Parts: sequence; C-alpha cells; structure tokens
Amino acid sequence: SLNLTGLWDSTEYAVAVQCRSVESKFWSEWSREKTASTEEKAPVEKLDLWRVIESSHFTKNRTVHLMWKPLNHFPPPGKILGYTVQYFPENSAALKMMKITTDKKIILFVNEGAYIISVTAYNSAGDSPAATLRIPSADEKTSQVIESVKTFTAEEEVVVEWMASRSEISRYVVEWYEDLEMDSFPRSWQYVSNSTNWRTNKKTFKPFVCYNISVYPLYGNNVGAPYSIQTYIQEKKPSEGPMADTGIPGKNEITIKWKEISKDKRNGFITSYTIFYKPEGGEELNETVNPDVLQYRLKSLQANTQYTVHIMATNEAGGTRGE
Repeated sequence: SLNLTGLWDSTEYAVAVQCRSVESKFWSEWSREKTASTEEKAPVEKLDLWRVIESSHFTKNRTVHLMWKPLNHFPPPGKILGYTVQYFPENSAALKMMKITTDKKIILFVNEGAYIISVTAYNSAGDSPAATLRIPSADEKTSQVIESVKTFTAEEEVVVEWMASRSEISRYVVEWYEDLEMDSFPRSWQYVSNSTNWRTNKKTFKPFVCYNISVYPLYGNNVGAPYSIQTYIQEKKPSEGPMADTGIPGKNEITIKWKEISKDKRNGFITSYTIFYKPEGGEELNETVNPDVLQYRLKSLQANTQYTVHIMATNEAGGTRGE
C-alpha cells in the first residue's frame, strides 16, 4: 500500500498500478484505473465584494446592489454551493437579517441608517471568511480625499492614476462602467493596495465608448467619497453630425441652431462645432465655436440670397458634417 500525498482538495484522481518481480527487469501491464476524489475543504479566501447604493426620491429607504466576484483560488477547495448574506443596522446587531443565494449578486433594501453587510461563500466542508462592507447612513458626510484622477494609454495598457490628500490611506477601489449602462449591476471594480495607480490590459475597455471611472478611498470596511471622471480609451470621429436648423431670418443675418448628437454616436468628447455656410454660387465660409455652444448668429450675409449650411461636430479623432 502507498499513501499519495500533496494532492489537490476536491479533485478526482485516476490511479493505476503495475508490478515486476525482483528477478525481472520487465514490468507488467497497467491495472485497470480506479478513480476517487479527495475531500473538500472550506474556502480560505474572502470574497471580492462591492456595492452600489441608490437613494429613493420619494422615501428614506435605499437600495443596495451588492455584488461579488467568484473565488479564484487554484486549485479550488471544493464546489461552491451558495453564498450567505448577513446585514444589520450598525447600532443594533440583534436585528441581523440573512439571505442565501446561488447568484453572485443580490439587492438589499435598507433604511436611512448605517448598516454592516457581510457575505460568505460555502461548500460542503464549511464557510469562507466573511467579506464585510459598511453602508453609511443617508445623511453621513465624508470628506473628499481624492484630489484628481486621470487616465492614459501606455502601449497595450490603460493606466488610472490618482492623487490623495492623506498619505496614510493605503487601499482604494477603482470602479468603471459604460456611461450608457442604466443597470447598477454591470459594474467592474478592482481593489488596489499600497499604490495610487492601477494598470489593466487595454482590452478591458471597449474602444469609442464613454466610461465612468471612479476611485474610492477605503478606511477599513468604510468606503470614502469617490472622485469620478469620464473617459474614452480610444476615439474615432463622430458617426454622424448635427442637423442644422434656422430661426427667423433677418435681412443680413440668421441664427443657426443644432442639437447635440446622441452619446452613442459621438465616439469621443466633442471639442468644437464648425458652421459651414455657402451662398448660392459663392465661396464656402466657416465659423468654429466651443462644444457648449448650440446656436450661432451668422451676420453680414448677402441680402435676398439662398445659403446652404452644414454643422460639423469634431472630437480628437476628426469631424463629421451633418445634413
């Protein structure tokens, strides 16, 4: 007999045996394989936990969108059967509530007070250590310690950098999601320790899509006020330009108006608008205005003359004319 050691937990192994006699140098054929599985062990890692808090405009109740990542320990200690969520008011642990789910997200409804939330993963052998977050009260104010956030691309990496006013803070959360995403659950996040920058592969982000990126400072299980920016990892010129419209014309002037093109067609941050106007049979002229300007008065026009007008929206990758 032989004891096999150094095996992975909760893993099926196939074992076969062959033999030879002392006098022979030839081995027998392999025996038939026998399969058996090692025992499971309770998970040893905490879950990677995050939350999005939504306040109601009509009541004092709030919605907490709680989410976590699957355990990535390899080899896994066993098959995760589910997750246990416990939460209670910070000043009253006796009012602890519990929910069990097999999903990696859950919605909790809490009042305006502060809450403590913990989540554990469990398998047949036991529970993981609890991952804990504190939900602040609705009227709780936290100081802004993140002073700035910026992003830039270095070869095939995207780098997020930030500055904090308190050097003793050593842990942060970087959160990102598409600006047009209306659901609270499709959030991505990464915990960062002992650094004020975070690097990820460029493929983490889609090109030509606007992202909201926030950096949160962490104080134990408390989450501080975030600093948020919008960014495009890669831009291309707008998919369409603005539609030109006119006000009531004067003798030698007219007001040209236009609306912003929709976010899904911008493909980058609009940096300017250019009004191109051309009298019938004449030379085309243009005027460029800032991106916050949505109307412009053209003056010194020829009286009793038909003009053709186009508006071009421009971002860092180029411009596109509308009709």
